[in-house]
Amino acid sequence: MGKGSIIVVDDNDINRRYVKTVLKDLNNEILLAESGFQALELIKKNTPDLILIDIQMPLMDGFECYDRITKDLGIKVPILAITAFSDSKDRERFISYGFNDYLTKPVRPEVLKNTVEYWLNESYVSPKNHKTYGNQDLDMETINELKRYANPLELNELYKEFIEETKTFYDKLAFLQTGDNFTEILSILHTIKGNAGSLGFAKLSQLTSTLEKDIKNGAKISLPDRTQEIIHYSSDIFNNYKTKLNLNI
Repeated sequence: MGKGSIIVVDDNDINRRYVKTVLKDLNNEILLAESGFQALELIKKNTPDLILIDIQMPLMDGFECYDRITKDLGIKVPILAITAFSDSKDRERFISYGFNDYLTKPVRPEVLKNTVEYWLNESYVSPKNHKTYGNQDLDMETINELKRYANPLELNELYKEFIEETKTFYDKLAFLQTGDNFTEILSILHTIKGNAGSLGFAKLSQLTSTLEKDIKNGAKISLPDRTQEIIHYSSDIFNNYKTKLNLNI
């Protein structure tokens, strides 16, 4: 692991591949860790120049991972949090905890790359990280940015994996909604929301985000109906995404 190396810590494979795809042209070695434990083993072998850590991970969350890296290993490099939390108080919490910066999911490619370049080169000019999508299916600005960092084959593989994983999540939701497994349901919705947003599926990200908030707020909803609405919508957009994104190869 040489100069300019970056470690990405995230339990979700699509998130890890997304970050690696966007950062591949920075001439840094990108190492992927699916857990805090794996990240610690990578860091013990050689110190990276920057670390990206997802906050919500099982077994060892982002805060504990940060503590292990900085306190147990004594590592002093820029450490950035990646999170779906976007409240101003959350930003204060991450920064006061010790993180150098944080990125809010869904993370647009330009924001991700520029933020990482800033902490590697100290030359960052912050673009806007939040957008209002309305009812549009796709965020073409995000998709076109992503196309700058990945070729059609790489994008096809990334979108294919996302769709396959999301369909598996839908099967789990159908099973879980018969009980009171709200913790796992929220975890699934949280993952779909972030991945969909990062890949430009704006309305799907919005639908899952709204359902997630309604469940957290205790709103009176029909979970089967709302889940079916999302699945039905996804079926159409997933079947036609290659044409819509001009990814037919």
